[in-house]
Amino acid sequence: MVIGSFIVFEIFLLLFLSVLYFDRRNLFLGIFFIATGLSFIFYVMTFITNHAEDNRFLYNLGVVLLVIAVVIFTLLPIVVVIMFLYNSFMLIRREGLRVGNLLSLATFFLLVGYFTYWPRVATYTRDNILLDTLYVYVSLVVLYFLCIAMSYLVSSVLNFINILPRKIDYVVVLGAGLIGERVTPLLASRIRKGIKVYKANPGSKLIMSGGQGPDEVVSEAFAMKNYALEQGVDEKDIILEDKSTSTEENIIFSKKFIPADKSFAVVTNYYHVYRALVQARTLGFRCIGYGSPTKFYFSLNAFIREFIGYLYFKRKIHAIVIVSLTILFILAIAVVEIYYRVNFGGGPALKN
Repeated sequence: MVIGSFIVFEIFLLLFLSVLYFDRRNLFLGIFFIATGLSFIFYVMTFITNHAEDNRFLYNLGVVLLVIAVVIFTLLPIVVVIMFLYNSFMLIRREGLRVGNLLSLATFFLLVGYFTYWPRVATYTRDNILLDTLYVYVSLVVLYFLCIAMSYLVSSVLNFINILPRKIDYVVVLGAGLIGERVTPLLASRIRKGIKVYKANPGSKLIMSGGQGPDEVVSEAFAMKNYALEQGVDEKDIILEDKSTSTEENIIFSKKFIPADKSFAVVTNYYHVYRALVQARTLGFRCIGYGSPTKFYFSLNAFIREFIGYLYFKRKIHAIVIVSLTILFILAIAVVEIYYRVNFGGGPALKN
């Protein structure tokens, strides 16, 4: 058991490192990271269990780790729920009551409903095989999206951590809204991060990417350039891309200024980095991402919005997965039904 669990841990670790090395801009990075962590915990617990009888220290260590695990898994859901509730009130208080600011609050009610009331539904469905089957199916679908959300979160974090970054030739700063001809605090933080990356890579160029919206006096790129000049950036190192109106266009239009043999990085807010990188990967462009600091009360709501945007962007893939899981679920039910009919003269549904 110990050797087997160690082999499983090594396999997941190898898969994680492979994705990290070749292209980390996908959900498998988060999936294999979580799997590596869980398999390592299982290996450690297996090792301790098998040697605890002969080693008092390992026995005590196992007890301590078990208590810590129970406390974490007990308190974590409570902490997460409270965090969403607190965040939603802070966001509404500071940014106003708007539909877009209610995502944290909606998530709070969904989590409370799922963890508190959804298990109670099972007591009403267990006496009807059809309702019970539907309950299990819905639970599996919800579990799938929870796993995707966790993998998305982990992949997002790992994608804006650049421990050993390569040389960057161009730094693409993605635009956001303006206040008149001035950049917003959120956009200013992106520009400052872009300047930091630019200064860390001597000889690189800054590409300010952002078109002019219908309610904007100037293009975002123009306002971003002016802010960068105020920060002491040399004008000859700034390139304007002022035609884009979306993240996808930011990347496509900016890439036209970048020679094929040159590298580039995308700079945006922390919560937006991963989706921007996924879009770049879909377009066939290799790049890394840097995230600018964002206030936490705003980041959580924005992260939920970004996750919804990611699901929509990858809707075809997730639709295929859900349809495939549905077919497998139906086949499993059919196999169980046939088994009962062959061996007991009737299926589970006939019991009701």
